[in-house]
Amino acid sequence: MDSITYRPITDGEYPAFVRALFEGFADDVPDDDFVDLIRTTLPPERTLAAFEGDEIVGTFGGYDLDLTVPGGHIGMEGTTVVTVFPTHRRMGLMSEMMTRHLDSSVANGYAIAGLWASASSIYGRYGYGVASYANTVTMQSRDICFRDGTDIDRVRRISVEDAHEVLPPIFDGVVTATPGMFARTAQWWKTEVLYNAEWTKRGKTAKRIVIHDGRDSPDGYAIYRQQSGESDDGHANGTVHILEVVAVTELAHASLWSYLTNVDGCPNVRSWNTRVDDPLALKLVEPRRVRIESHFDALWILILDVTLALEARSYEHDGAIRFTITNSFRPGTDGSYELIVEDGVAGCSRLDGDTDMEMDVDVLGALYLGGGDTHAYAAADRIRGNVDALGRLHRLFHTARSPWCNQVF
Repeated sequence: MDSITYRPITDGEYPAFVRALFEGFADDVPDDDFVDLIRTTLPPERTLAAFEGDEIVGTFGGYDLDLTVPGGHIGMEGTTVVTVFPTHRRMGLMSEMMTRHLDSSVANGYAIAGLWASASSIYGRYGYGVASYANTVTMQSRDICFRDGTDIDRVRRISVEDAHEVLPPIFDGVVTATPGMFARTAQWWKTEVLYNAEWTKRGKTAKRIVIHDGRDSPDGYAIYRQQSGESDDGHANGTVHILEVVAVTELAHASLWSYLTNVDGCPNVRSWNTRVDDPLALKLVEPRRVRIESHFDALWILILDVTLALEARSYEHDGAIRFTITNSFRPGTDGSYELIVEDGVAGCSRLDGDTDMEMDVDVLGALYLGGGDTHAYAAADRIRGNVDALGRLHRLFHTARSPWCNQVF
């Protein structure tokens, strides 16, 4: 549309930008202070908006994130706040903003971009692939009995104020070992993780925080809210809504869960965004008491620079593979590559000549963090190659630990 212009917003346009993105996600801006709050992690220069005249009709943004990958970390363009007004859909605004956003990402040196998809039908066509999954799990506290008699003697409540000092070192001890997690700045802790404004409650309590005291220092924490309730016979029937459990040790993990399933008045326990390989169920006398309510896609990854991205991670097996990437939206990454891994360290380069297999760029993004199933993608005709090559590809990319993205962004 000739009447549409695209550019980052100015500082004075920030309130209108926030209002537009909140409307796009079916909500209202909580209060005037929230505009200043979101600006601290998403400054105007990291935004992109579609304007028709003076009106914002589409929004885009990008966080500067440091993502853990197998054996290392890499800078990631965190694609976020993507909206287009209903009056301007199917007019090319989304594709134009995505093109400009990714062009800027490449110019700024990012080898990958990542996002959480509010609508899963949108992002595959731009080359994003599902790189991690998560579960929503529920349980009844009366049914939870740990095999080893784990108790909560070393778990204690702390204030949100104290949490700003206590939680980051625990988190840092886990993030470096978990592909899919991203590092947190002090500002991110303040405005995202520990932000506890009244409007965030939505019928629940303020955030509660407990930590587990290890031998020398705290080695685990949980953040949760409570929601009161009453059964038909008058008994308390509240719910513990778990926002995050992070533990350096398995003892801390079990002890924190023991606490969370022993909160008075809250026999219902619900944890959204639980890692798919969380060992909680296996620590119980009856594993089936942990019920998977839903299984969903979490972090989507787009490979912007194949060589830089593949060389940034390590590999659990050595070997070599030649592959061809197709990318209809960004043909600059089209082409053939050779990946050679020796002692877990990769070298990747452009290649002329025949390759072992072909895949779209979204499949490479899905495999990138080590959680993808090469054979399943081949069965779906998403990877095309011989059986031997598929086996080598799977051994190279797959990791023993499943990736997990710790937070929506």
